Amino acid sequence: MEFSTTKFICTLFYLFFMYFIGSIIFTKGFLLKRDVIPINSSCRVDFAQYWDGQKHGAEGCWLHRRFDKAVIILIDALRFDFVAPISGQDKPYVNKMKTVHDLIRHKPKNSRLYKFVADPPTTTLQRLKGLTTGSLPTFVDAGSNFASTEITEDNFIDQLVDKGKKITFLGDDTWTSLFPGRFNRQFPYPSFNVKDLHTVDNGILENIYSELRKPDWDIMIGHFLGVDHCGHRYGPNHPAMSEKLIQMDEMIKNVTLRLDKNTVLFVLGDHGMTSTGDHGGDSQDELDAALFVYSSSQITASKYNEGIYKTVSQIDLVPTLSLLLGAPVPFSNLGTVITELVNHCSWSLDSHIKEVFHTVEALRVNAHQINEYITQYMRTSSDLPVHKLIPLQDRLMSAENQLQGLVTKMFIDNNVPQVHETLHYLENEYITFMEGVRELCKEVWAKFDVTSMMLGLLIIAVALFVNIYLIYIADSRQDTENGTSVIVFILSLVFVVFSTFQAFYLDDKAVSIMVFILGLFDLVTLGIIILLTKNGYKASEEKPVSQSLYSRIASKVEKISFNNVLTVVVGLSSMLTYFSNSFVVFEDNISQFLSQTCIWYLFGRIVVQFLRDSKRDVTKSKTKVTKSETKKGLNETLLIMFCNALFCSVCLRISSNFSAKREEQLTKDEVSEDYIEDKLFTNQNVSYFIMSACLVLSVYLPRKWMKMSGNLNSASASTLCTRYIIPAACLTTILYWALLKLPNKVLDSLPIWQQIIFPQITYIAIGGSLIAFIVSPLFMYALPQSKNNDPRSLSVDPQIQGADLFHKVFRYIKNNWYNDNQLTDNTSEIPKVYGLGTIFASAIVYNGILCLLLLSLLLGEEYSACLLCCVCAIFCYLELFILAVKLCREDDFLLFGVISLSMFTSNFFYCFGHQATIPAIRFEAAFIGFHGDWNNKIIPAILIHCNMFAAEILFTYVLPLLVLWPCSKGVLVNNALVCKEGKDTQWKGDFIMHENSSIFQFLQTKLFLFLYIYNGLKLFCSILAAGIHKRHLMVWKIFAPRFVYQAMSSFTVFGISVLAILTLARVNKALSKWTMKIKQ
Repeated sequence: MEFSTTKFICTLFYLFFMYFIGSIIFTKGFLLKRDVIPINSSCRVDFAQYWDGQKHGAEGCWLHRRFDKAVIILIDALRFDFVAPISGQDKPYVNKMKTVHDLIRHKPKNSRLYKFVADPPTTTLQRLKGLTTGSLPTFVDAGSNFASTEITEDNFIDQLVDKGKKITFLGDDTWTSLFPGRFNRQFPYPSFNVKDLHTVDNGILENIYSELRKPDWDIMIGHFLGVDHCGHRYGPNHPAMSEKLIQMDEMIKNVTLRLDKNTVLFVLGDHGMTSTGDHGGDSQDELDAALFVYSSSQITASKYNEGIYKTVSQIDLVPTLSLLLGAPVPFSNLGTVITELVNHCSWSLDSHIKEVFHTVEALRVNAHQINEYITQYMRTSSDLPVHKLIPLQDRLMSAENQLQGLVTKMFIDNNVPQVHETLHYLENEYITFMEGVRELCKEVWAKFDVTSMMLGLLIIAVALFVNIYLIYIADSRQDTENGTSVIVFILSLVFVVFSTFQAFYLDDKAVSIMVFILGLFDLVTLGIIILLTKNGYKASEEKPVSQSLYSRIASKVEKISFNNVLTVVVGLSSMLTYFSNSFVVFEDNISQFLSQTCIWYLFGRIVVQFLRDSKRDVTKSKTKVTKSETKKGLNETLLIMFCNALFCSVCLRISSNFSAKREEQLTKDEVSEDYIEDKLFTNQNVSYFIMSACLVLSVYLPRKWMKMSGNLNSASASTLCTRYIIPAACLTTILYWALLKLPNKVLDSLPIWQQIIFPQITYIAIGGSLIAFIVSPLFMYALPQSKNNDPRSLSVDPQIQGADLFHKVFRYIKNNWYNDNQLTDNTSEIPKVYGLGTIFASAIVYNGILCLLLLSLLLGEEYSACLLCCVCAIFCYLELFILAVKLCREDDFLLFGVISLSMFTSNFFYCFGHQATIPAIRFEAAFIGFHGDWNNKIIPAILIHCNMFAAEILFTYVLPLLVLWPCSKGVLVNNALVCKEGKDTQWKGDFIMHENSSIFQFLQTKLFLFLYIYNGLKLFCSILAAGIHKRHLMVWKIFAPRFVYQAMSSFTVFGISVLAILTLARVNKALSKWTMKIKQ
């Protein structure tokens, strides 16, 4: 079946739509949020009395209030070892918080330092939700880290506002979107620009001291971002981190001097950071933050042990802060009150038993609050296993009865034996209950919607069947008049639409059963249609001959080539890695091995075929001289091909040195930051010049090929861009890298326009070159026709002057006047055109250079050598591919070529410094060429996406070269082909694709349908692996991120493939106009 370009693009969009809808519906079921209970805690509860302050302490809910005011300083990414005293280490972040060290050493009763452990994912938005509600965030929330939505779940901010407390906020504007309208005064600052270390922090420091002096506040919150942004930009092992921590220490010192005895200070980090400054995952460095608590009045009765720091969960802050301020604990809280901070009050000064009793009372109301939440949660959801929850609740009731009995005995008789031991036992019982409930919730918190998950898988399976059907009808190359295409389209569309309504609107079990039946019916029907189409295609090719069963089986086995077997094995191997966590972790090594396998198989196939054909040629040779010349040519050709394959493999191997390692891949030595520092301390000047030279070569080599092919001889807009604009863009990129080499203070002191001018010039140059291609897509030059015999032509001898010159010109004008239309077509000549043989390939190469420039800018200087390896690997593989196609004419290498370049794509995804993990996202790409915060997140999202999926963009766009390159003479293989086949006097290059548009359309159709089916299968396998391992220990760390990355990778490939088709269509249309003009 022949597809027109418009019809083919619509078909690809439809496949894209099906894959996308299937992924979205699966994601809805797989990354489902937990149920939120719309209930808020109140002061009047059954398990606690309202504290009116008449007995002791100030008025408060559940317990008396210890403090009237609180200052909460959140230093983003404040890792624990940034604050804790450490001896024997000399790193930029060690022992810079001198104020904290002095306070915990000299005022141990007034201050405490804790290891503040976060719950993954360690992204800021999720941590803020946990720090204010006391709940555990789910993995799906990580996707909304930059799309903050209002928190409607019960939280301590709303509880304090309900009690009439006035809150002043300063810092990260994420808070204002999470809690709109809650703050009495607010000073928000944009938070997205990770390259900006000072704007937010300086803005807070300009206002916080004056705000502290004002009397009209009860809670003051300051969220500093400088430490986090410094980690993202430079990592923790950089002098800038030392400066930031010293600034924060000075701020803490100034704040503590301004606090009165009724105010408590909490200084905390929401998460830590890795040795590279990233966060989002669940490594120890990312989870371990710091919590420092201080008040000028005594806050604890516990003894201080120097160098020993208690570990608390971040959600433990919520009940602790709520009870200290006399507010109810938020209803959905799962945190446990920090006992050291609630064991002291004026009533317990003279008795250790009173201190313990005060702690037990705080734990008791905390435990009852959690029990109330769990009880209510069980009424709305069946997630939690009752057989595990009942023993915990029995334990709580037992502790409650023992406490009531002990209080009764103490009321009757003050001299009750073993009171101290009993209270400590009850303290442990309450803590055990709360920790047990928390661990139980962690195990089953994610409520999977299995129906949506299976429905999403079913939609993708239907999309795969439609894709296979399209491949078969493309192979037939006949227009189907039996209506099967319409049937396939209607069946799949009805199922997808019905499934979408069921997943997002209906959500009815009876309807879901009908949807599943419809999906299974579609699969069976499509399977039958595919078989009929396949058999019909074979029947049209082969004459029906009566054969035995054995003969038919033998003939089918003979048709199975090793080329097809290896293609299937390589493709399946890349997909099956998704089902093993260890294979996912080491997928970079696997993709490199499979890429090398493809290269050397292609070389081996060429050698076998070349030896077979050459043996026949030598046998036909009649003289010894001819035989020796044939053997010599054979040896030279094989040596060239071996060097080509070897160089391609070396490029892949060199590029692997640029890949970033996952946490699981690091050895003990590599985990230490000292090791990483040693790798970073290199000669920056030498590195800069080498990387700049690599970028120049990356642009020069394809541009040189265009020049050699005759594509740069005209004066069209696109040709001029290739000659001048592209080199200029390359230069501005190199100058931008040089600008980044300036010292940080010098760079930050430059005017904003100077910091962004070079990348913006590069963007403009790329955009202008793209527009020039759209306007003038043909890279060719037609020589003016010779007109020696044309009487209209004027030829003047330089010696002629005066009257003779006048008579010569007069005769020329006279002849043209009378003979203007007298010339016949016999005087015209066939036009000579430069670049026509690579007219399509040059368009792909030109736009590929533009992609290369954009990606080099986004990836950064350190990956320009990897980009050069990428360019060389593509060229070497295409040279092997062209020889294999021309020598092994009985084999179809198109699918193998698609799989091979897909392996290259996977390999260079990792070589460009990426990994399928949350911390591997390089957010700094959003600010290359731009400064400040983004009001709209579309452009930064595009820049980050291009950085992350650079390999997919580049390799997908150059994929049509698998069809176009064999039409060219090649570069390295040209001599081999001339020696083998003789000189081709009728060579037309890829212009032949224009002359045979049906064949060109057929090859394009097969090429991109193969690409879609392969990426669709990878998407299906990644989703299936995530679904199978949904209860696996590593599901959120390995399988879920891998599925998300594969989905985004597949969608990128689908989108870029459409752009490649549009490029070829634009060239073909312009070529049609040109040929029509020539004919006229």
